[in-house]
Amino acid sequence: MISIMSNQDQPQSFLVKYKKWLIALGSLYLIPRILMISAIIAGSIYLYVNNDTNYHPFKSYILSGVREGHADGSKNHVSGQIPSSTLWSDYWWETRNLKEKVALEKEEYLAQFPESERGSKLAEMKLDNIKLPLQLELDKRFKTGLDFYADYVQQRVKRESFATEEEYQKALQDEAWKVGYAHGYREGLAGRDYDTARSLLR
Repeated sequence: MISIMSNQDQPQSFLVKYKKWLIALGSLYLIPRILMISAIIAGSIYLYVNNDTNYHPFKSYILSGVREGHADGSKNHVSGQIPSSTLWSDYWWETRNLKEKVALEKEEYLAQFPESERGSKLAEMKLDNIKLPLQLELDKRFKTGLDFYADYVQQRVKRESFATEEEYQKALQDEAWKVGYAHGYREGLAGRDYDTARSLLR
């Protein structure tokens, strides 16, 4: 009877005796997995928050339109054919021309000073964040096609034109898809691959 009881106490005494070691081993097993899961969750939240399409729910419709438009444009691609421009490509060229004018404006401004002072004047401009009129105008322009089209859609579709929020959102989505489709179609027609067509909006 005594031997039976001592045999039953052995596993319990082993667990009590090595309890701290067992907890430490369990921690070594669990901590890396908890850290990995936390990193995945944190990364997902970061990507969601910094995903540009979340700030304008209809931006995903622009990208959807680009995909379908590109597929149709690629079917109609003829080598050597020059397709018409898109709203974004026109805007991009205007921005590029403005950049050239900004550089000329800066040169003209610095030319007012003796050559020995130009370096210090340029340094002052950078330190004090002094911007000439054309530079201020350039700073206001959209940096990406996606932002440009999102603003274009919002300008075209006015909330007061619709009785309900649902109708307004549907109109935003439809207009967003149309401008995306037009962009994608033109890029497909020009023979560009889809990744390039999409990257032109970034």
